[in-house]
Amino acid sequence: MWCARFHDFINADKQIDSLIQSSFIVYHMNYSSENKNPEMLKKLDYPQRFGFPVFIILDGNGKKLHTQNSAYLEEGKGYNKDKVMEFFQHWSPKAFEPEQYKNF
Repeated sequence: MWCARFHDFINADKQIDSLIQSSFIVYHMNYSSENKNPEMLKKLDYPQRFGFPVFIILDGNGKKLHTQNSAYLEEGKGYNKDKVMEFFQHWSPKAFEPEQYKNF
């Protein structure tokens, strides 16, 4: 149910949808009793420990950078826009550009 809520949440908000579309390739991996994807979950260091949905950020070469427990982005029976925006901004490719930090 939370996976569907997140999908609806990001698609309903143009600002979040735009950020995701401009910076990420989204892949939805199924986990069910019929299809547990054990090899992929092992390769991703067992993200199911956080429950679902769980967000896994990979770099352009497929190296895992971060696993995010979606509970930290939730609010009530939905998601907090500010937290979701901050999460995706902090893990976008732009956040890893050295020129972003030349004045620090």
